[in-house]
Amino acid sequence: MILDIDAGNSSLKWRLSQRDGVIVQRGVCFDESELEGLEVGGAVDKTLERIRVGSVRGDGFASALTEIARRCWQLAPEFALPVRHCAGVTNAYKVPHTLGVDRWLAILAAFNHCRGACCVVDAGSAATFDVVAEDGRHLGGYIVPGLVMQKRSLLEGTAIRLSGEAGWPDDLRPGTDTSLAVHGGIIAMLVDWVQREYQEAARVADSALYLTGGDALLLSAHLLERGIAHTVVRDLVLDGLASALP
Repeated sequence: MILDIDAGNSSLKWRLSQRDGVIVQRGVCFDESELEGLEVGGAVDKTLERIRVGSVRGDGFASALTEIARRCWQLAPEFALPVRHCAGVTNAYKVPHTLGVDRWLAILAAFNHCRGACCVVDAGSAATFDVVAEDGRHLGGYIVPGLVMQKRSLLEGTAIRLSGEAGWPDDLRPGTDTSLAVHGGIIAMLVDWVQREYQEAARVADSALYLTGGDALLLSAHLLERGIAHTVVRDLVLDGLASALP
């Protein structure tokens, strides 16, 4: 058995798979200490052979997880790191390891899903957009605040106050109250940005578009309304661990 962990800014996704890639169980938690419950509850038993990790959480998390893995399963976690070349992909960054590991893993997974040109959007706390050429060259990307971060920044930096909680709208018509205007404006900005960058990339090469992250389904609904074909992959970062750490 292999335990894969995607340690993002706001949550920890984990997935337990057999050697042949068949998924046995998956889940989400918010703190590394909760992973000990997998051993106590029997979700992860003594047949566990490897722990593969993609983490943006820093050295403190890595040390804590290493101790938990040693105590519960007598294993040392394997941490993925961005490199110059891996699984057919060439990293665009001058200093490869400075590319976020979550972006790197999503790029690896997307390219190996389609084996061709692709654009990868991870819509989470931050929203990222990466472009990969047909031959696997990563051409670079963009990072912007995600939906919740944009909303928080707007409310903290202005005198705007929302009455009630409208949530993210199903359509992008102009809002008829402040809450609708804020939520609709933010999602419209993100959808417009993804559409523009994807169409620009598609002018150069016929590219597949992949979405992942906590807000992927919301973004997907609005892109579908605009006729933008794409694929939502809920665990794209976890998928990339198999390429980075085969």
